[in-house]
Amino acid sequence: MSISKQYIYGPSTVAQIDYRAIHEFGIPGIELMEKAAAYAFKCSQEYFPNIDSIQVFCGSGNNAGDAYLYACYAIDHGLNTSVIYLANPETLKGDAYLAYKKYKSKEGKLIQWNESIDINCDLIVDGIFGIGINRSLKGIFLKAIELINQNLTPVLSLDIPSGLSGENGKIMGNSVRADLTTTFVGRKIGLYINDGPKVNKIIKYSNLDIPEACFKKAQPIVELTDESHIGQILHQRKKDSHKGNYGHVLVVGGNHGMGGAIRITAEAALRTGAGLVSVITTSQNADTILKIRPEIMAHSIKNDHKDLADIIENVDVIAIGPGLGQDQWAMDLYTAVLESNKPLIVDADALNILAKNPQQREDWVLTPHPGEAARLLACSNSEIQSNRLKSLKNLYESFGGVILLKGQNTLVGCKEKIPYMITAGNPGMSTAGMGDLLTGIISGLYSQFRDQDLHLLTSVAALIHSIAGDRAAISGERGIIATDLFAELKDLLNP
Repeated sequence: MSISKQYIYGPSTVAQIDYRAIHEFGIPGIELMEKAAAYAFKCSQEYFPNIDSIQVFCGSGNNAGDAYLYACYAIDHGLNTSVIYLANPETLKGDAYLAYKKYKSKEGKLIQWNESIDINCDLIVDGIFGIGINRSLKGIFLKAIELINQNLTPVLSLDIPSGLSGENGKIMGNSVRADLTTTFVGRKIGLYINDGPKVNKIIKYSNLDIPEACFKKAQPIVELTDESHIGQILHQRKKDSHKGNYGHVLVVGGNHGMGGAIRITAEAALRTGAGLVSVITTSQNADTILKIRPEIMAHSIKNDHKDLADIIENVDVIAIGPGLGQDQWAMDLYTAVLESNKPLIVDADALNILAKNPQQREDWVLTPHPGEAARLLACSNSEIQSNRLKSLKNLYESFGGVILLKGQNTLVGCKEKIPYMITAGNPGMSTAGMGDLLTGIISGLYSQFRDQDLHLLTSVAALIHSIAGDRAAISGERGIIATDLFAELKDLLNP
């Protein structure tokens, strides 16, 4: 994966990359603008193949230049094209003015914005604002965006939906709701955080053939985890290997009435490739697990924990939390596990216990959803979600280790490393047991690849989990259950 496609940047960094391309590598700005328009038009043909007419909304900056050139491509392809301008195009500067003049030379239709504008087309193209917006919208710009959003016509946004901050992903008064966004030069962080995912259904990216050298000095905010990272972790097995080579996972949890959680975690670890999987749970849950999944070694623990140390001694990694509860039985198990020197994957009720008794370790992975993260940081759920990158940083600075913050565009972070982001996944995965499944996948991978970077390994586990969810959702998101993903894992784990 190229540097340009691998990372997500702040808008000022993207502007620096653009500047280097023009001033250090001699690429004319109008050439980059032409490539952006061509890429956007190609994408719109792919996603909206039956359009015959478009209306293009243009503002006053370089984003308007992209839009005027897009309109040129539309005319060249025989589409009924009109440009609605919100700023006098004769006042445009530099490359944007050249783009406008090209559109005008094609005798393209120009309409000045007014409140009686009628949207009557197959596709709306949003070229009002780019990434530089830093204040709340008002006046004709706000009214134009309101009109676009009130219409049922599909919308293509150029670079970023107008009204969305490229810096923090927050809506500046109002934002275009884009069905497709084509973004250029570098991926902008605002598309992926806070309100960004709400106003972007599909994001397509092009580096416009800018040399990779232009990106080498750029400081990214996050790294995208993709299938190339899976190959960095999942090495082919040796022909003379045995189960002992692939580690022993211990899963601790499954209090009364919550046996399903621990069974899902244990089976996920097994199906991810762990050599051995043991479970510590209640006697009733142990009996049930042995009946339905005999490959799992199930141990029942009541109030006497004298055998616990012997079990822990023989494992490589412990996953604790799924179905654990917070009663005395759970507290005693939690204490015993944390006193061990084994690497830990901490989820669910184990996180809630940790929130009451904070401590730091570097050999664990914490996997909170926003509610659990809020309890860990003693703040509100909305505070976590309003700045997920800051919340991630606060978590790993407070608790150490690797933090996986669940939610749309899951984040994985630790000290002194660029966070990973996973953009796969879908709303159908918002169902019981999905987190337990993820804990099992992380544990299963860790048991096999203990020499690998835990930060990268955790992000790969999250990606596998998310892609499995997307594959399970091909026939529809609603109605997916966690164990549906088991059928998708084997192919993903054998690239």
